Order: sequence, then C-alpha cells, then structure tokens
Amino acid sequence: MNLLLLPYIANIAILVPVALGSLTGLLPISRGHFPESAGWRTITGSLWTAILICSIAGLFHPIVFAPILLLQVIYKSVWLVCYVAPRLGNADSRKEIHWGIAVSFLLIVIFYPMVIPWGALFP
Repeated sequence: MNLLLLPYIANIAILVPVALGSLTGLLPISRGHFPESAGWRTITGSLWTAILICSIAGLFHPIVFAPILLLQVIYKSVWLVCYVAPRLGNADSRKEIHWGIAVSFLLIVIFYPMVIPWGALFP
C-alpha cells in the first residue's frame, strides 16, 4: 500500500462525522471548550468539508492533492502554538483545551510530514 494514502484515509475517517456534523449542527464540536456559534461552526465545517473532498480526491491522485496535507500541517501547527501552548502553563486555562482535537492535531503535525512528497511539492 502506498503510505501517502494513509493520511487521506485518516482524514476521511475523521472528517466524515466531524465536518458533516459541524455543518449541520448535529455534532457539538466545541463541547463547551469554545464559544458555540453558527458562524464558527459553519466556517470550521466548511474548511473541514473542503479537506474531506480533497482527501477523497487524494485517494485517486495522491501527489496532486498533497498540498492539502501540507495545509493541514500548517494550520494545525499554528493552532497548537497559538491556542494550546499558551494554555498549558495555567491549570485553569488547560480546561479550555479540547484534548481530543489537540491530540489529533498533534499526531497529524508529527506524522503527515513523514509521508508528504516534499520533492513533488517543491521540485
């Protein structure tokens, strides 16, 4: 199996319920960790749905859609640095962290760069 397909498969498995649940409001993504709003849910759900669609296409054209994997590494790294890291030092602020999202983002930031075809992205 082509290892590059694994991130696309992981994205699909994670994002089908998360993206569609957030867009429809059926899945409370924030679970009280973030202020809930239709605007936040819709913009986040739209981004996750776009990544889901690109991940499905990535199963058929993994190199062409590799930039979506890089986008994920970048935006998840930024969120971890700007949102999670500042809250780690304060016990009260740590309650604001949605650990499921934080851990999944951290795993993606660690593992996706191992399979991203860097030579194809930056020839």
